[in-house]
Amino acid sequence: MFRFFAAATVLASLIAASAFGADVDETEWKNKVTAGMRAAGAHDYAKSEQELVKALHEAQRFGALDARVGTTLNSLGLVYRAEKKYGDAEASYRRALIIIQSMYGDSTDTANVNFNIAGVMLEEGHQAEALPYIVKTLATYERLFGSNSEKTAAALCMQGDAYRALKRFQEAEGPLHRCGDIREAVHGLYNSEVADALYSLAVVYVAEGKASAAEPRFKLVEQIREKTAGITSPLLAQTMEEHAAVLKSLGRDDEAAKLSRVAEAIKKSEAKGK
Repeated sequence: MFRFFAAATVLASLIAASAFGADVDETEWKNKVTAGMRAAGAHDYAKSEQELVKALHEAQRFGALDARVGTTLNSLGLVYRAEKKYGDAEASYRRALIIIQSMYGDSTDTANVNFNIAGVMLEEGHQAEALPYIVKTLATYERLFGSNSEKTAAALCMQGDAYRALKRFQEAEGPLHRCGDIREAVHGLYNSEVADALYSLAVVYVAEGKASAAEPRFKLVEQIREKTAGITSPLLAQTMEEHAAVLKSLGRDDEAAKLSRVAEAIKKSEAKGK
């Protein structure tokens, strides 16, 4: 999600540079936004929140519906989300959406805020309510960036995961499959985001009773995560455990037992390191 921190900073700067004249003194607003984003980049979210709240107060001097208010609210929402203050994050995003949509219509900026709203709603467990925001985001990303862009892939994976959480497994298959294919085309096979898409698809297949379809995908996720995250990764251990369960359901008990032992060894190693 922190790719959006950089995007929010750039967006704020571009709006300030293009939409306002030189006679507008926005120095304090810019300084506080910059300080807030730097603190977020250093994972000091408490300080980031403080600076962005100050920036919001500065922005409001230019009017409640000023673009600077919208971009600052979006940035503040990102920080709240990092702090797991999901209610505050959603409220900030919604306020930002009203402003940004009114100024820019069906734009990249509006789609990004819709994406952020959907993401925090998923973390709150409100999958059904998040879906309309995902649909809007996906439509805009596909129109502006094409069907094979990274942004389109991110929205597709989010849509698939929402359907998966709602147990609408058949509907989840298509978006997750497309997401994985796009990410592989963009990044190559050995990429953590490709692994995430394949993992979600494998979990969907398990839920549908399609163990034969899930098994090779779990195996591929293991290979990618071992290469990208390392042999001691907790994510790798989790994948191995779920893969072992699928192997057992397919009657491949020896392979399942071996994989379970490796997963247990990784978990013990992780526990010792804490």
